[in-house]
Amino acid sequence: MELRDKIVIVTGASSGIGLEIARMLAAEGASIVMAARTMATLEQAAANLAATGATAIAVPTDVTRAADCQTLVRAAVDAFGRVDVLINNAGYAPPASLAGTTEELWAATLDTCLKGVYLMTQAAVPTLLEQGGGAIVNISSVAGKEGFNNRSAYCAAKWGVHGFTEALRVEFQNQNIRFHLVCPGAVATAWWDHVNNPQPEDVLGRMVRPEEVAEAVRYVLSQPERIQINEVVLRTARSPWETA
Repeated sequence: MELRDKIVIVTGASSGIGLEIARMLAAEGASIVMAARTMATLEQAAANLAATGATAIAVPTDVTRAADCQTLVRAAVDAFGRVDVLINNAGYAPPASLAGTTEELWAATLDTCLKGVYLMTQAAVPTLLEQGGGAIVNISSVAGKEGFNNRSAYCAAKWGVHGFTEALRVEFQNQNIRFHLVCPGAVATAWWDHVNNPQPEDVLGRMVRPEEVAEAVRYVLSQPERIQINEVVLRTARSPWETA
């Protein structure tokens, strides 16, 4: 896909991985529809991106609400006439032991990380089909491939994202919608420090950088149609990618 002039929706776009994806794809010439829950932070992120010469708009969105997801897709179509790419990036991963995983924490994690992917995909697919195709990139995690201590809810959600993506890849295999998974290990973001306490320098040095995740997204989207990259796994900073 040639990214110039493509219309890309990015959820969780006000900071961290989502913001880096928005920046990188905007640098490739895409117009970015930035979505997140906190309007003030989101508007500032969109304004900062627009100040670089990029085309970016902010649409406040809670991906756990079907109406918000539908509104986001309509806003993209109203502003730009189409949607070419959906990046499902919004996430939530508070650490908790099994005993400490309350029903509320379980629901919040699965609602954001799995239900949000389902609702956004369901909202976007009719537009993609109507215009003849497109691409959906789900930002999953290594935690969707193996278990991690004190992350049972997050692992369950991300394994669900994998199954959901694989099922849709089969369902739409002849309808020109490409589904991709990008699966980073621990990513060095401000949010990670907030929930895990600041990390020592030797740990930070091994963590995946947000811009590396963004580069993986750019890579899978920029491949020609004859090449289907189903999955990219980034385990540590600057480690070789695993692709499938």
